[in-house]
Amino acid sequence: MSAHAASGSERSGQALVDALMRRFDLEVTGHDRFRGLPGRGDGLVFGGMLLAQGLVAAARTTTDTAPHALHAHFLRGARYTASLDWAVERVRDGFRFATRRVVATQGGRLVFTMVVGFTPPPADAELTHADSMPAAPAPETLDDWEDLRVRIAGDAAARRPDGPLEVRECDPDGAVPAVGRPARRALWMRPRGVLPDDPVLHAAMLAYASDRGLLSTAARPHGLMWGARQGASLDHALWLHRPWRFADWLLCSSESPVAVGGRGFVQASMYARAGVRVASIAQEGLVRRR
Repeated sequence: MSAHAASGSERSGQALVDALMRRFDLEVTGHDRFRGLPGRGDGLVFGGMLLAQGLVAAARTTTDTAPHALHAHFLRGARYTASLDWAVERVRDGFRFATRRVVATQGGRLVFTMVVGFTPPPADAELTHADSMPAAPAPETLDDWEDLRVRIAGDAAARRPDGPLEVRECDPDGAVPAVGRPARRALWMRPRGVLPDDPVLHAAMLAYASDRGLLSTAARPHGLMWGARQGASLDHALWLHRPWRFADWLLCSSESPVAVGGRGFVQASMYARAGVRVASIAQEGLVRRR
């Protein structure tokens, strides 16, 4: 769908975002205990959903702080058919930093664990530096990545339903799988609707988005079309350099410097349109031929 066509689906896009926010609205089941519904879907629950719900659970046990880092391990595949039970351990509450350990179980089985760090928002006078944002075409000049997927596959049935994130590929020609292609990728991402004012939900949405497209980056040099490969996130780290309202496009620039034994390592950076570095990501994932 073109940039012009996308504006015509604003209402349905907002409905998709609202549905995701309901998934982030965890039920309190006890002291530092919560329950979340993963929603509907096929196969295993998207890793970004686990990152987001876990971040929300941890944040609900802190005050006057913002998440600055999370380190997660995906232990078992979670299913869409059952709720997720979240337990938060208050590991530390210090003068400037707080630490929470979060675990998720489903049907009594441990599926996910994560450590989240919190700190007050940074003061402007404190030490600051950042690399420049890489050059990228404006998102308005690019097609939705599902339309690109249809064009590459030559099959309208290849298009997946729209999700709460709008995603656009910065190098459409490079999206075609080919042996020897560099393991690099750049995507623009933004919510399809307006998020609530709660800064925790903006951080959760960013965590949700941080799991998009990384395994594909590691698969690029191997020429595997979408149906010819399978993958799963193994562990995931996200650093949130500053509180950020996820209300516009973010550029996610990723590269995979190494893969061994089907375990692809990916590093990524997220930038606002104005060039501000918002977050950094590292992930190891399983990528293999079907």
